[in-house]
Amino acid sequence: MRLKTFQAKTMSDAMRQIKETLGEDAIIVSSREEQSGWVRVTAAVEQAETPPPEDKKQAAAAPARKPQVEGDEDDSAEQITEALLRHRVPPSVSDKILANVMIQPPADAHTQLSKALAKIFGFRDLMPKQDSVPLILVGPPGAGKTLMTAKLATRYVMAGAKPTVITTDIARAGGIEQLGAFLNILELPLETAQSAADLKKILSTAKGPVIIDTGGLNPFDPQEMKELAKLIHTTKMEPALVLPAAIDPDESAEMAMTFEILGVTKLIPTRLDFARRLGGLLSAADRAALSFTDASHTAQVADGTTQLSADKLAALLLPAAVRAKGEQS
Repeated sequence: MRLKTFQAKTMSDAMRQIKETLGEDAIIVSSREEQSGWVRVTAAVEQAETPPPEDKKQAAAAPARKPQVEGDEDDSAEQITEALLRHRVPPSVSDKILANVMIQPPADAHTQLSKALAKIFGFRDLMPKQDSVPLILVGPPGAGKTLMTAKLATRYVMAGAKPTVITTDIARAGGIEQLGAFLNILELPLETAQSAADLKKILSTAKGPVIIDTGGLNPFDPQEMKELAKLIHTTKMEPALVLPAAIDPDESAEMAMTFEILGVTKLIPTRLDFARRLGGLLSAADRAALSFTDASHTAQVADGTTQLSADKLAALLLPAAVRAKGEQS
């Protein structure tokens, strides 16, 4: 795919340049109006096959055109645009990222994308400190909350702390047994709470950092979300949304916004080890104003999480060849 950024006094002038340079099949990727009143438009078109020799001769004989095109010398913006398209990032989010990239000084794609992500998204620590409020993991069914709970508990134990682990996921078959098996290895007890009252009682005597695993809920079911709200408001807590990567961007955004209503401010991505499209994560974080925290990138419990940063997220979004080029420059 070939991408170009055009700047013109009017949108009609920009469209004319796009047709002359990229042809009738070009599609608009993003557009915005500059403070000067000009418009900046990024367009894309599939690469054409190599023409036969006679066509090459005709092309060589044709007069050269020199439309007003930006980015011929620095293709970082085009590489970033192509990566965002590949990851199915919604236009509303892509426009924010590309707008930030355009005002940066020249640099490789990884550096520019990393700086843009740091400006647009939040990146925070996930692990609660010894004397901090409990961390409660919420999310849709099958998101990986129980495994993430085990991973966080393992990190605490390896760091010399003894966390209190609580689960409210008592209805799911095998839920308690799965988490209990992990905690047995760590020599940690598993507390179970069937209601908000049970949870409040356990928390009143809990010591050390607290991690609470919850059952998967339908974020579009008002009754289920009401029950979750009771748990979250038992005491002061830090709710974090556990969300699998590779979910449809619109679905991710809508789910994130429903959990945001309950006070969720942190996002824990899971399944990064096999996800190939991360547009859903960016969409969820953007629409619900969630900060990226730790992420799950392997099924292993020990060393099974990584703290996301703008630099790491940029590396996940860009192709390996582009990342390597940036490291060499």
